[in-house]
Amino acid sequence: MTVTLEMIKPPDVGRMDIHVRLAANIRVAADVARRRVSVFVGDRIADLLHGESPTLVVSEAGAYWRVPVVLSSRSWGRIGPVGVIDVDVETGELRISDEIVAGIERNAERFAASAAL
Repeated sequence: MTVTLEMIKPPDVGRMDIHVRLAANIRVAADVARRRVSVFVGDRIADLLHGESPTLVVSEAGAYWRVPVVLSSRSWGRIGPVGVIDVDVETGELRISDEIVAGIERNAERFAASAAL
């Protein structure tokens, strides 16, 4: 599993010390977060989209799963990533906005056009 620390801004050069202490109650497993994203994008955006293995992200806003959204087709297989959706580790709530959906749609359309699905 990969953990990303979003609240850390490293120096351009020189020594960097990181001390992390986080208490989070992970009630939603990574695979559950991936499935929730897959259902959302498949139902609401396009049926050729699905979620892949998430990364645990720690930020000032708390901990959440960052799930890559990928475009695939039966004939071409995995075509490529088109965005990400964050999922709260405690509630399973998708952190989604109209802007995120629009970005995923734009990227998926670009990939689909270039792949000639």
